[in-house]
Amino acid sequence: MLRRITSFLAATALAVLTSVTVAASPAMAGANAMAWTYDSGTARGQAVWYHDGDSLKVCDMSADGRGIRGVIYSYNSAGDFWENEFSVTDSNAADGCKTGSKNVPDGRKIEVLVYQYWGDTTCCGASSTGVA
Repeated sequence: MLRRITSFLAATALAVLTSVTVAASPAMAGANAMAWTYDSGTARGQAVWYHDGDSLKVCDMSADGRGIRGVIYSYNSAGDFWENEFSVTDSNAADGCKTGSKNVPDGRKIEVLVYQYWGDTTCCGASSTGVA
């Protein structure tokens, strides 16, 4: 009888310890991401993803007649594809950075793409990854 009670108490303690450990596990933390676009070795613009607020800031850093566009993609693991979430454009270096936001499901891998554009031409794309 004593052996049965000891076994029951040990099993109960193990179940409580396991449930506390599982409940205390943190969710996947978000991660910011930043990408820069260059031309002739000079930084022309950047795009920064902020996971807290799901926002994208795009900055045109050069008065060269080109605009800067940042695009957020998120990886949909259930469908095994990348989704275009939203984009932000800054077409004028003189008026400050532009910001946009959209709720992206927490824990999703995101990719920030930034590139320069003028007319129908684009160049100098770069990317970085983070987590929503």
